[in-house]
Amino acid sequence: MAYMALYRKWRPDNFANLVGQDHVSRTLANAITSGRIGHAYLFTGPRGTGKTSTAKILAKALNCEQGPTINPCNQCEACRRINSGNSMDVFEIDAASNRGIEDIRDLRENVKFAPVNGRYKVYIIDEVHMLTQDAFNALLKTLEEPPEHVVFIMATTEVHKVLPTIQSRCQRYDFKRITVDDIFNRLKTVVADMDIEAEDEALRMIAVKADGGMRDALSILDQCIALSEKSLTIDRVQQLLGLVGKEWLDKLVTGLQSRDAAQVLTMVDEIIRAGKDLQQVLGELGMHFRGLMIFKAAGLVDGVDYYSQENDQIKKQAAGFTQEEIVWMIRRIHEAANEVKWSPQPRIAVEAALLELCQRDVLMKAAASGETVVSHQPVEDSRIAQLEAKLAHVMGLLKNGVPAAGGNGATASPDAGPAVAKTAAVQAKPIQVAANITGDGMELWQKTLEHLRVTGKDQVLACIQNCTFMGINSSQFVLGTPKGVIKGLLERLYRKNIEEAFNTVSGMNLSLFCQEVANVPEPDPGAGDIQEDVPPPTDDDFGISELEDEAKERLDKAVDVFGDGFVHPEELE
Repeated sequence: MAYMALYRKWRPDNFANLVGQDHVSRTLANAITSGRIGHAYLFTGPRGTGKTSTAKILAKALNCEQGPTINPCNQCEACRRINSGNSMDVFEIDAASNRGIEDIRDLRENVKFAPVNGRYKVYIIDEVHMLTQDAFNALLKTLEEPPEHVVFIMATTEVHKVLPTIQSRCQRYDFKRITVDDIFNRLKTVVADMDIEAEDEALRMIAVKADGGMRDALSILDQCIALSEKSLTIDRVQQLLGLVGKEWLDKLVTGLQSRDAAQVLTMVDEIIRAGKDLQQVLGELGMHFRGLMIFKAAGLVDGVDYYSQENDQIKKQAAGFTQEEIVWMIRRIHEAANEVKWSPQPRIAVEAALLELCQRDVLMKAAASGETVVSHQPVEDSRIAQLEAKLAHVMGLLKNGVPAAGGNGATASPDAGPAVAKTAAVQAKPIQVAANITGDGMELWQKTLEHLRVTGKDQVLACIQNCTFMGINSSQFVLGTPKGVIKGLLERLYRKNIEEAFNTVSGMNLSLFCQEVANVPEPDPGAGDIQEDVPPPTDDDFGISELEDEAKERLDKAVDVFGDGFVHPEELE
């Protein structure tokens, strides 16, 4: 006889063997006992939690020769045919491959006929959310008022895709993830029946990796048994699943705890040489710190899985971190996991993230204050002093508005040295905001707004209506902008239009400077007649709404990666 996979061999055959779904089995058993059998059921929940198995148990309970009964015998002809999938009264339909309206029309025609052998015709529709809209509509009437001898049982992992009109015609049962303890106990029963020696730690690791699915757990156990033959150890399980292992995690956390960058980098090199997947490494590290986070918040809680840690080890490691540090580190680990997906050099992304975890004090403080931290290699104190002196000299020139030769920027004195001269040259346009807004300046700005309105620059007006005119100096006119995208739009899209309008009105040759202001004053009432009824910029103004859906999706991905700093083609000339 051909080998049968464990998840098939150990599929529950009655309500008593259904693991982790007591609320479902108890309700269905009471319904059968009281004779309140519904005509349509909807089973929803994660994969591998017993939805299809429960549907078959219910079909046997209804058609067993001893029934209807909550304990189908599994010995009579009806039970054996259902177990083997050969029953003429129980139909298993895969909605993923039979999802069209023609398939449902055939079903509607067949439900009219009486059962061949049993009491009920049972239709089990798996992955029902895959049905098309037309197929759902064709099923509605039959599902609402089926013949007395028909029972529909629908199963899905994505109940939100099932039409509300379908859900309202069914009794819904939500299957929950099976706990680690329940899976662990089931695995112990399986290995005992197979006369296989297995370490409890190995079985618990399989239960954790199954993520609430009994079918996944039995499939993993099947693989591990094939590798380990008659003895199942934690090392074999880690080898098969590609896990980094508890010992490596403990060493890495110790290095992070002591901020030992050398040890952390050595551990990364070791795991890469072992051929482990870096995404898996970060996932396990995140789960490890999750256990520490829960312990710091609530201590040892019964029923909560702390991943691979033992109680003594949890207490020891948790003592080396604050709760704020652990939460921040988990966030950074998750960010690194996303970076690894797209990075051409995943190793660099992982190493950079772990080194940041070693420097968490400085980075957390900087993040709280909104500062940017720049890492420096150690240099001599005298060198630092020289650089500070040169920087102070340049800042003094900029503050005094010293013009540069051939431009509006600051210049450096001849004795400032090449480094200072280069720094000063970069400052092409020093920031020199007028202290007071003069009446003349405001009058010029009002004329500029009028000029924009007359020339039909409505989108420019819509963009600057929430800005405030702050004044002018010898080379610039300054606009205060709110924090956000407005400043970028003005600088990248509308700078040329605004400068041309202002210089045309004023007869000057000034450039626009935008400065973000925390609280931008309300727009001047005098400008109301110019700015009212100006529509805000929309996707149409940037040509985005004209794109095909596929092109829009590519644009969204590009914005996620590179930012939304759009540049007009004329700026590239």
